[in-house]
Amino acid sequence: MSEIMASDELRNLIAACEDEPIHIPQAIQPFGAMLIVDKHTQQIAYASANSAEYFSIANTEIRDFSDIQQASIENLLPTHLITALESAARENDPIWIENDTLSFLGWLHDDYWIIEVERYQLQTSNWFEIQFQRAFKKLRSCTTHHDLINTLTRLIQEISGYDRVMIYQFDPEWNGKVIAESVRLPFTSMNNHHFPASDIPAQARAMYSINPIRVIPDVNADPEPLHIINAPKNTDPVNLSTGLLRAVSPLHMQYLRNFGVSASTSIGIFNEDQLWGLVACHHSKPLAIDRRIRRLLVRTVEFAAERLWLIHSRNVERYMVTVQNAREQLSASADNKHSSHELVSEHAESWCKLFRSDGISYLHNGDMTTYGETPDESVISAMVQWLDKNHRTSLFWHSHMLIEDLPGILPDDSRFAGLLAVPLKSDEPSPSYLLLFRLGQNEVRTWAGKPEKHAVETSTGTMLGPRKSFEIWRDEISGKSRPWRTAQLYAARDIARDLLIVADSMQLNLLNEQLADANKNLEKLASFDDLTGIFNRRRMEERLESEVKAAQRYNKRFGILLFDLDKFKSINDTYGHNIGDQILEQVCAAVTGTLRDTDKFGRWGGEEFLIIAPETGMPELMLFAERVRAAVENMKHENLPEVTISIGVAEFKGDKRWDDMIDRADKAMYRAKENGRNQACA
Repeated sequence: MSEIMASDELRNLIAACEDEPIHIPQAIQPFGAMLIVDKHTQQIAYASANSAEYFSIANTEIRDFSDIQQASIENLLPTHLITALESAARENDPIWIENDTLSFLGWLHDDYWIIEVERYQLQTSNWFEIQFQRAFKKLRSCTTHHDLINTLTRLIQEISGYDRVMIYQFDPEWNGKVIAESVRLPFTSMNNHHFPASDIPAQARAMYSINPIRVIPDVNADPEPLHIINAPKNTDPVNLSTGLLRAVSPLHMQYLRNFGVSASTSIGIFNEDQLWGLVACHHSKPLAIDRRIRRLLVRTVEFAAERLWLIHSRNVERYMVTVQNAREQLSASADNKHSSHELVSEHAESWCKLFRSDGISYLHNGDMTTYGETPDESVISAMVQWLDKNHRTSLFWHSHMLIEDLPGILPDDSRFAGLLAVPLKSDEPSPSYLLLFRLGQNEVRTWAGKPEKHAVETSTGTMLGPRKSFEIWRDEISGKSRPWRTAQLYAARDIARDLLIVADSMQLNLLNEQLADANKNLEKLASFDDLTGIFNRRRMEERLESEVKAAQRYNKRFGILLFDLDKFKSINDTYGHNIGDQILEQVCAAVTGTLRDTDKFGRWGGEEFLIIAPETGMPELMLFAERVRAAVENMKHENLPEVTISIGVAEFKGDKRWDDMIDRADKAMYRAKENGRNQACA
């Protein structure tokens, strides 16, 4: 078949590749053996061809496969493993059992117990725990994304002994990029190289949600077939996804051989809602790592992932503080301006820096204000007409490849590729929008081999074949800008809302009979959060300043509770931000019910909240924190996901500035998160 394919033909081959039944290979890798037992009859339904080699270690009566065919499970499996499998309540929940010579992994799936067995040597030393504590300490000391991923690659290589360890991150189209690497000869560096999505198809990525690690000790080892013993011959193949021995797709084995790899291990890295990337380990020779080292690798990667998202969350929090400052500056400068267009002109430069945009356009009351690099006004007007027709009720609309997403509106040679558009829900007949523009960037992308497609014939039909070359190939990408980050999307929405409020206030100020109402709106904007109705950060900072001065002057006690919602990003991404806003409102209502008349409660930023508790010492503060935590945990949810909070508690200790108390509470809150969330720490 020609290597140059029609697009329909290519799509069909990609679909066939993604449908390859890699979860039911009917064979295993030979570094262990497998029994599949009917859970109802407790008879052996299937056994791997090499099973006698393993089960003879503990049972001298087993000499060859015919003995396996005649044996009962009581003669082959530890009694406590059988008992555990009989009482297993959930499918695909692994059970680990080890003795002096063998290691067993068992799980329940459909009507079968599936048991994997490997050779095992009992260890009495605490080497594995020492290694994990060492990895834990090194990863915990990392404070940046760059430091953490590079430390992780070095640790994984030291623990496992692989020649090359890479951190492989997926983009929104599931192409991969190597963002960190630890490598030694004979391999060469793959750092900053890109790999097409077809190298790891969808069904292979999905496997990491079931079992986060995939081990291939020898790409040239022949698989061991599963033989039917007491199962119907026409029965469907058994799903082996949960285990480690599942045979590897021949296409993937050939891919690794083409890559010069003789052994590999890959471990999934997950953010709060999906697969984010992989730790990919390669070796130039066959390499078997035992089950304890595999567990250590998984634990290390899982801890690194938690640390990675903690660093990311802190970066987002710092960014949102900057956004809050910009919002406050917008509100503060409204008094001496005659129109919202003047406000935009004053703040446009700082907003471009805040959003890393090249230009801004603001449309309101039929007028347009622009700053920096923007398309022609006629093009902007055409964009707004399209947006108003298709996305008027959206919170925002964004693109980093406008030529593709807005065909026919931008000229083909347009320099602009990025747009973040926020509709301002105004009563005016003409559409109102805040638009942020980004210029396109030319990027030279280095690929690990030209991502050419060719077809191969397999037992299940024609599929995409594995790439044969991994020589460097460079591709120039144009017509795209940097993608917009999630925090930037919601920050633009918040500033646009503030801008609309200020614009409305200005219009009201022009009417004398509504002057008092306009002043009240501005006061509310300065003191209260528009979603939850509680104090905003600015008002809470004023209260903190007042409490610190009173405590210093009159030797009074007081404390603070700083908390945020656990895994709130996952709730927003899964259920949508409208549901997320409803949850924030419910949490505030639940917490308000625990407050005393003297307590002050406000939104500190995003999903982070602060309570000021006057005349309260540490023992009472911890009891107070527990009431707040329990009130949130016990909320009644009507068609909404459950939510918990992590709380940091700090007491006034003669601090000169309230920032010191906030810093202690913030550190305590992150200890609560690291300790498992849904708790309070002082």
